[in-house]
Amino acid sequence: MDEQDKGLLTYQESKIFHAEPHLCSVYDNPKRRIVTFEVYGLDSQDTLHKQYTYQEFDGLFRFNAELMNPNRKEGRYHFVIERLEIAQVGTEQKVRLAAEVTKEVPELPIYETTRKIPTGRMDLKERQRLREQMDMLNIRRDEKIRAKKEVSKKKFLEHIFFLQQEARRKEKEQEESIAKEREKQWQYQTSVENEEEEQAALNNQKARSRRIAAENKDRAHEEKEEEDLRQLRLRWKAADAEKAKAISDARARKLKNAVAKEQADKEAAVIAKQTQAKRETAWAGRDKRVRAKMEAAVKKALDLIPELKRLANLMVERNSEFLQDWNDARWPIFEAQLERMREREAQRAAEADAVKNYHAQREIPKRENTKARGKKAGGKKAAGKKKAAKKGEVTEDEKTEGEGEEGAKKDSERIVDGVESKMREQMAEQKRRAEVDQKRVANQVAKEAKIKQAELKRIAEYRTRIEKEQLAKKRAADERQLVLKTKEDERQLAEERRKSEENRLNAVRARHVLAMEEKQLKWLATH
Repeated sequence: MDEQDKGLLTYQESKIFHAEPHLCSVYDNPKRRIVTFEVYGLDSQDTLHKQYTYQEFDGLFRFNAELMNPNRKEGRYHFVIERLEIAQVGTEQKVRLAAEVTKEVPELPIYETTRKIPTGRMDLKERQRLREQMDMLNIRRDEKIRAKKEVSKKKFLEHIFFLQQEARRKEKEQEESIAKEREKQWQYQTSVENEEEEQAALNNQKARSRRIAAENKDRAHEEKEEEDLRQLRLRWKAADAEKAKAISDARARKLKNAVAKEQADKEAAVIAKQTQAKRETAWAGRDKRVRAKMEAAVKKALDLIPELKRLANLMVERNSEFLQDWNDARWPIFEAQLERMREREAQRAAEADAVKNYHAQREIPKRENTKARGKKAGGKKAAGKKKAAKKGEVTEDEKTEGEGEEGAKKDSERIVDGVESKMREQMAEQKRRAEVDQKRVANQVAKEAKIKQAELKRIAEYRTRIEKEQLAKKRAADERQLVLKTKEDERQLAEERRKSEENRLNAVRARHVLAMEEKQLKWLATH
C-alpha cells in the first residue's frame, strides 16, 4: 500500500481503537477512481488500509438520502470513519466497516483559526520592547534547541556505550556457552564410542553362541533326516505290500460284481416284460374310459340343443313384448312433444305476421292522385263530405275508420313491444352467455397454462432427479469399478508375492534336497 499512488490527502480525523489513539486519513485518487482510508496507530505506529472504488463507495450510501449526493464528501468520510473498526483475522489485524456506529467517537483535528494581532498605535518604547522580546525569543529558542541537542546527544552516547557493553557481555557469554557445548559434545562422543565398543563385544559373543547353536541344530537336523529316511523306506515297503493286496482284492471284487450284474440283468429283463404287459393292459382300460366319457359328453350336448332353441325363442318373444310396452309408454310423451312443437311453430308464424304488419303500418303511405279521383267521384256522398268539411264537422265513416285504425295500431304496437322485449331478453341472454363463455375460455386457458407449467416443472424435477440418480449410479459404478480394480491389483500382487515365495521355497527345498543327497552319498560311500 505504501508503494501505491493513493492520491491526495483530503480528510483527517482521530479515533481511539482498543485504548490506542489512531489517526484516520482519507486519500482520493481520481485517476484510478479509488478512495483509500488509512488508519495510523500513534503508539504502535501500525498502518492499516481500506480501499473502495468509486462505485463501491457510492453503493454505501444508496439508502441514505442525505449522503447520496457525491458532493457531500466530508459527511461521507465521517460516516465511514464512524463505522470503522479493527478486528483480528487469523494472525493479522485488519480494518473493516461495521454495520452500526462504533462506541468510539471520531474527533476532528483542532486547527488554530483565531490569532490576536496587535492593532492600534504604538509608541517607540513599546515597539523597542516588542523588538527586544522578539530577539530574546530567538535567543531563548536557540538555547533551548542547543540544550535539547546536548541532552539527546548525551542520551545517544549513553545508549551507544550501553550497546557496546551489552555486545561485549553477550560475546563473552557466547564464548562460555560454546566452550561448555564443546566439552559436552566431547564427553558425549566419548560415551558413544565406549557404548559402541561394548555393543561390538556383546555382538561378537552373541554371534559366537549363535554359530554354535546353529551347528548343533544342523547336526540334529541331519540325524533327524537320516531317521526320517529310514522310516520312509519302511513305510514304502509297507505301502507296496498294501497296494498289492488291494489290487488282488479289487480283481476278485470286480469278477464277483460282473457275475452279479449278469444275474441282475436277466432278472431285470423278466421284470420289464411283466411290467410292459401290465402297462399295455392299463392303457387299454384308460382308452376305453376316455371313449365312454366323450360319448356321454356328446350325448349330453345333443340333449341340450332343443332346450337352448326354446330359450332363444322365448328371449326373442320377451324382447318383442318389452319393445312394444316401451313404445306404448313413450308414444304419449312424443305426441305431447310434437303438439308443443306445432304450437311453438304457430306462435313463431304469428310473431312474424305481427312484425310484418307493424312494419307495414309504419311505412310512409304512397301519395295518391286526388285530382283524378275527384273527377270520377260524385253523387251525394262527395257533396255531403264537402259540406261537412266546410262546416268543420266529422262524418260517421271517418269516425269508424279512425277508431279501427287506432285499435289496430295499439294491437300492433303491443305485439311489437312484446317482440322487442323478447328480443332484448334474448340479446341479454346471448350477451350473458358470451361473457360466461369468455370467462370459461379464460379460465380454461389459465388452467391449461397452470397445468402446462406444473407439467413442465414436474418434467424438470423428474429430469433433474433422473440425472441425479444416473450420476449417483455412475459414481457408484465407478467406485465399484475402482474397488474391483483395486482388489484385482491387490490379488495380482498377492499372487505374484505367493509365486515368488513359492519359487524361493522351492529353490531352498531343492538346495536342501541336493545337500541331503550329497550327505547320503557320502554316508553310503563311507559305510
